[in-house]
Amino acid sequence: MGTEHPPLPWYEAWFGRDYLDVYAHRDAAEAIRQVDLMERTLRPAPGARVLDLCCGGGRHAVEMVRRGYRVVGVDLSAELLACARKEADAAGVTLDLIRADMRSVVAPGAFDVVVNFFTSFGYFDADEDNCGVLCTIRASLRPGGGWMMDYLNRDQVIRTLVPHDERTVGELVVRQERRVDAARGRIEKTLTLRRGGRTRVYRESVRMYTLPELARMADEAGLAIAHVYGSSDGAPYGTTSPRLILAGTTR
Repeated sequence: MGTEHPPLPWYEAWFGRDYLDVYAHRDAAEAIRQVDLMERTLRPAPGARVLDLCCGGGRHAVEMVRRGYRVVGVDLSAELLACARKEADAAGVTLDLIRADMRSVVAPGAFDVVVNFFTSFGYFDADEDNCGVLCTIRASLRPGGGWMMDYLNRDQVIRTLVPHDERTVGELVVRQERRVDAARGRIEKTLTLRRGGRTRVYRESVRMYTLPELARMADEAGLAIAHVYGSSDGAPYGTTSPRLILAGTTR
C-alpha cells in the first residue's frame, strides 16, 4: 500500500494562479491607496528598507520600489513569487524576493518598515502561531521602525456575511460558500472553481481577532499601535468599517 500524505494546509494549497484570478479586482489602484496611507502614517525616509511580509503577486512591493524604497518581498507561495518577479520585470524595477513562512525572520533588525497587506494574518489554527507573525514583524524591524497591518474587520464580516454567491471571471466560474465558526472565532470559505470542464475546490480559514485582542498580541510581541484606520483611505475605524488597519512602531 502507498503512503498517504496529510492534506496541505489551506494556505499552501490555495495561493497560486487561481487565487490571483479570483481576486483580480484587488488591483494596482488599491495598492497605490494602501501605499499612500503607509507613507502618510509612517513617513519612511527616502530609500528606506521595507519588508513586504506575504507579498503575494507583488502589487504593493512593486509600487513601493517605484517610489524609491528598497523592498524585500517574502511569501510562501513559489507561484505567487514568480508572478511578483514578472510584475517587477515588467515595471523595470529591482525587487528582492524570498520564499519563506511568514513566521520566519529573514533578516533580523534589517528593516525600517514592515507591511502586511490584504488579510495576510490569522491563517494558523493556534493563536501562538499567529502571535509568531507579530514577533516576526518586531524581530525584522530596527529599533523605532514602523509597521502596518491591513486586516479584516470582524464585526463587519459577521454583519455583512453572504452565505453563498456565484460569479464569472472571464472563463472562470467562482462559487463561494461562507460561514462563521463561532466556537473557533474563524471565517470559513469554500471556493469551487469551474473552468474548461475542470472543477477545483479550495478553502480559506482566517481567525477573526478583535481590536483589543490584536492590541494585546501586538504589545506582547513588542509592537506599539499608534494608528487605527477603518479603510485604505485612512477613515476612522468603527464596527461598520470595511477594514481594520493598524500601524505603529516598535516598543
